[in-house]
Amino acid sequence: MRHREGRILAAAALVAGLSAGCADRSSSAEAEARARLEAEFGRRAEAPEPAREAAAATGSQPAAGSHPMPAREPAADDPAPPPDPAPPPDPGPSDPSPADPGPGEVGVDSLLALADAAYAGLDRLRAAFSQRIENPLLGRTREGHGMWYQAGRNRFRMDFEVPADDIYIADGSCLWLYEPSLHDQVMVSRLEEGVELGTIDILGRLLAEARTRYDAVDAGVEAIEGTETRVVALTPRQLPARYVEVRLWIGVADHYVRRFRVREENETVRTVTLTRIEPQAPIAPSLFAYAPPSGVQIFPDDIRCD
Repeated sequence: MRHREGRILAAAALVAGLSAGCADRSSSAEAEARARLEAEFGRRAEAPEPAREAAAATGSQPAAGSHPMPAREPAADDPAPPPDPAPPPDPGPSDPSPADPGPGEVGVDSLLALADAAYAGLDRLRAAFSQRIENPLLGRTREGHGMWYQAGRNRFRMDFEVPADDIYIADGSCLWLYEPSLHDQVMVSRLEEGVELGTIDILGRLLAEARTRYDAVDAGVEAIEGTETRVVALTPRQLPARYVEVRLWIGVADHYVRRFRVREENETVRTVTLTRIEPQAPIAPSLFAYAPPSGVQIFPDDIRCD
């Protein structure tokens, strides 16, 4: 077989030589050489050359003096030729333009970046919220709902309707927590570089850290109150971590987070759902001011809030 291939290559070289010099040779000499080649190797089916393909596409004829390689008849031991590839479908002149990328076509990293930018770019936000806190160690579940207000990352308010009078407020300098449903005491702490606010503004903290401290995977598509969202599951890259499991439900159309769920090291699970979202809603600055109720103990009592 190797000997035969060498002879075929030699024949191809001879044909190339004939083609290169055909303009200077007589037609009878060329015909004699072709006859010798065909007698030795047989006639081959003509394979289209680039010039022939171009000519077929444009309707032009090959240049004078160019000759295709002679063909030979297939031998009995030659492998079967592969089937001709199916021609590509003709899109037709009325084919519609490509559709907009679907929710599954956006990379998770890009989606998180868009969600972080959308949240950080909110000068004001008003929404209804519901919250569910499950503590398996204590065997207790607390649920509540109310209104969520935000102006930037250091002015924040969760005003509970249930449990009544519970409230979380970040006024730009301090974070105030008053939960009369649990104890009659106001807790206050200074806001320093957003660290303390991250204990309440969990969403802001998660979005700021999602792409640097977590591995993210697409967990599917889900509708919340009629809004289509992409679910992103986050796993911390290093342990111990404040949150050992996180899920974000990000709006496909506007990239606002509609729900987030976190599981802490002590197995407590907090789920917050936002509905009736009003970006850039008019919110009076006084809404973020807080004066503790008269007679209620403040702890600690040496924190200054300017």
